Amino acid sequence: MEVPLIRFIEGPAGLTETAGFLCDINKPMPTQALLLLHPHPLYGGTMENKVIATIARVARDSGLAAVAFNFRGAGRSQGEWDRGDGELKDAEAVASLMITQGVTKLCLAGFSFGGSIAARLIETLKNSQPACDVIDLLQVAPAVENFPIDLEVLGNVPCKVIFNSDDEVVSPRAIAYYAEAVGASVVRYESGGHFFHGALARLKVAVASHYQDRGFL
Repeated sequence: MEVPLIRFIEGPAGLTETAGFLCDINKPMPTQALLLLHPHPLYGGTMENKVIATIARVARDSGLAAVAFNFRGAGRSQGEWDRGDGELKDAEAVASLMITQGVTKLCLAGFSFGGSIAARLIETLKNSQPACDVIDLLQVAPAVENFPIDLEVLGNVPCKVIFNSDDEVVSPRAIAYYAEAVGASVVRYESGGHFFHGALARLKVAVASHYQDRGFL
């Protein structure tokens, strides 16, 4: 990531490390903003992951305020891995602070494990933060096998799924089935693997095109 504003906030497992682009999570925020969720913490996933950083750059360069954060136990966030349940609470805490600071239209973007948690977060926020609308979900290679997503949780939130046919971590067939089941718009490439090695420029174009089409940039 490039020149993010690092802030530590109180989370459910202790201090949570956040990074703000075009915003300060401790001060009033724009009404529309993006929350980024990184891949699996036990396998090296942090908010500095290259896929997450790529999405953050698209947002930053186009004027869309964005916040990334480290799940409990990742980076400098306190706490320990909690099999996805505690991590969902971490995401809710960050999103809730963004909403407290003025966000009323929230975009979500997640990669791998973060893509699954982002989808689960929609229903959580619908119950806990009814004043805020989740208006977009972008999932890059969501981990739909190890962290299944209830097909009902998306509701009517528009969803885009981006993945590669040679994904070696999550079954491309499983991702394609999920995307079809939730009515997601799909961008599928033949190569790049799970981590988009050598394909980040292509991913950047796809993300920018998505946000432009949605009128966010």
